[in-house]
Amino acid sequence: MEQHKGARQYSHGEVYCNCCGELITNRERTNQHRDYLHVEKAWGYFSSKDLAGHSFNICENCYDRWLESFRIPVEEFPVDEIPNYSEDEIAQLNEAYAAEVCKG
Repeated sequence: MEQHKGARQYSHGEVYCNCCGELITNRERTNQHRDYLHVEKAWGYFSSKDLAGHSFNICENCYDRWLESFRIPVEEFPVDEIPNYSEDEIAQLNEAYAAEVCKG
């Protein structure tokens, strides 16, 4: 995964949730990989944050809690493929998913 300045991401591929502080993913240990939302926003003129940039990561649990606070629900739609992952990342996700399914 790429390094995101300003988001809680540390060496060795570790990514942390900016909301709860929990480890989201560690590329060196595929069983610790979960999907997450990464946001980068460059604020423009006409805002109270003129020319500031914000970057953060949100784990799925915090994302779900965040969505529950919305007055207007988000639009949900089917996705045919995951375009943002490399072949290696997809393999790691599949391994982590298989390991999680086999636990139960």
